Amino acid sequence: MTRPGVPDRPAAGDRDGEAGFVLLSVLAIFIVVGTILAAVTLQVRSATVLAKARADAVRLQGAGDGIARLLAYDLGLQRTARRAGFGLPEDGSVTACPLAPGRTAYLTLQDQGTLIDLNATPRPAMEEAFRLLGIPNRDVLALGAEIVDYRDPDDVPEPNGGAELPQYRARGLPWGPRNAPFASIDEVDRLPSMTAGTAARLRPVLTVHNEGGRFDLAALVRRVNPAAIRSLPGSVGPVPSPRQVFRISVVVEENRTRAGRTGIVDLGGAGFIVWQQTVAADLVSGVPHPACLAIAAAFSVGDRAS
Repeated sequence: MTRPGVPDRPAAGDRDGEAGFVLLSVLAIFIVVGTILAAVTLQVRSATVLAKARADAVRLQGAGDGIARLLAYDLGLQRTARRAGFGLPEDGSVTACPLAPGRTAYLTLQDQGTLIDLNATPRPAMEEAFRLLGIPNRDVLALGAEIVDYRDPDDVPEPNGGAELPQYRARGLPWGPRNAPFASIDEVDRLPSMTAGTAARLRPVLTVHNEGGRFDLAALVRRVNPAAIRSLPGSVGPVPSPRQVFRISVVVEENRTRAGRTGIVDLGGAGFIVWQQTVAADLVSGVPHPACLAIAAAFSVGDRAS
């Protein structure tokens, strides 16, 4: 019996229930706090990893930029001082240069004076080259006509497959010819008769930086379609290049991180007229070259200085 003025004592079962509730509350708090701490830790780790990845990419980008400028400088010395220079291949083939353990630079040089110019090369010369490069004749005529119509200022379709605005509309294309010079070789994808396969075959031999329009047909066929060498006309011989404009691509790879630079350099005085970042997914293998030793040495000096 409860005495007046004396509060009731909680029963043993009630005290156990209250203790259990407090324990569960404390555990819930610990769980929440632990979850928050884990999330914060994960966020900090992610930020650290991201910061390191960005730092690595910036470092590799700097290396790629430096090597691209080094190659341009070397080409300039060859042109002005008649020096032998690095002697890297100038046909677009890939050179792989080990710079340090786990770090490799992939380099390509392409002399634009040996390529078919979309703006300056006459249609008959383009068509002859396209045939020997393995493009079917039915596509050669259409592509030759469409290239001329794309770059010329008039609205009159070229014979044998030309395409002005009405022909683009008839193909369901929302654009038309530029009616001005090609700005880049990427614009060949806009031609009505161009397919992905044909574009992939032609891209390595096209340029918009060969103002003379003449090109080394034998060298292009030997590179892209060697089986057609015997079909070359007997009058075809080597065509000297002015060696004035080059495409330089450099990708530096380390621990699966890639960064690089593609540039078009005009050795006639304009310097780099194109300067773009790239990871160049196609530059994944190459052959070594004696110049790699000098390039790696220059890179290591710059790396230590930084």
